[in-house]
Amino acid sequence: MVQETIRISFITVSEKRVCLDRIADAYGKNLSAVINEAIDIYIDQHDWQVSHTGEKTEAAQSGDFATD
Repeated sequence: MVQETIRISFITVSEKRVCLDRIADAYGKNLSAVINEAIDIYIDQHDWQVSHTGEKTEAAQSGDFATD
């Protein structure tokens, strides 16, 4: 299944771009592939926390607390 792609742009410092280019060259990948891998890792790490934090906040707001 082919996923729809979109183009985005962002600003970063030149040192990060140099590092990303070096990583891409070392692994024989293009810059987009390296950035997408980094985004995937970030999403894996943070999306779980965001969704679970939201669940815990909703539970606390409804008075669902752990008790001794």
